[in-house]
Amino acid sequence: MAGLGFAGVYYFDDVRALATRTIAAAVSGTEVALENVSATPARRTNGFERSVTLTAGKNGHFFARAYINGRPIAVMVDTGATRVAMTYKDAERLGLRPLGSDFTQITRTANGTARMAPVDLDSVRIGDVEVSNLRGSIAEEGKLPITLLGMEFIRKLDRFELRGRELVLVE
Repeated sequence: MAGLGFAGVYYFDDVRALATRTIAAAVSGTEVALENVSATPARRTNGFERSVTLTAGKNGHFFARAYINGRPIAVMVDTGATRVAMTYKDAERLGLRPLGSDFTQITRTANGTARMAPVDLDSVRIGDVEVSNLRGSIAEEGKLPITLLGMEFIRKLDRFELRGRELVLVE
C-alpha cells in the first residue's frame, strides 16, 4: 500500500499531464468547449455575497464559460495552476499578441515544458462572480490545450466549496 502511495506521488505530474491531454482531446477546441460549459445562474448567498455553482463534467473536472476582460473564453478550473494560464489562441481573441521576446517564464504543461508570457488581466468573471486585477500568462502557441483558471483567481474569492460534483465559488 505504501508503494502505491509513493508511486502516486512520484508519478503525479505524469498522471496529471495524461489527464489534461485526455481532457483537451475531449474538448477539442474552444468553440466546442464554450458550447459544453455552463454555470448555474449566479445567486446571492446573503445580502453581500455572490456565488456561482459549477457542475463537474463526466471526467470530474470543472469547466466554465469565463469572461476574461469581457470576452467569453472556455476555461478549466485548475487548483494546480498558479495563474490564469491562457492558450495562445484565447489570448489572440482578447487582442493580446505577445512577441517572442515576451515569453520570459518557463512552466511545465501537459504537453511538456513551455515558455509563457506574463500578462495583466483587468477582470475574470464567471456568472456573477468577478475578480479584478489578476496576473495571468499566455502559453506559446500549441502548448496549452485549454485556458486554465488557477489559484490567482481562486485566492481572491471569499471562499470556494467542493460539494460532491459541484464547485461553489463565492465572492
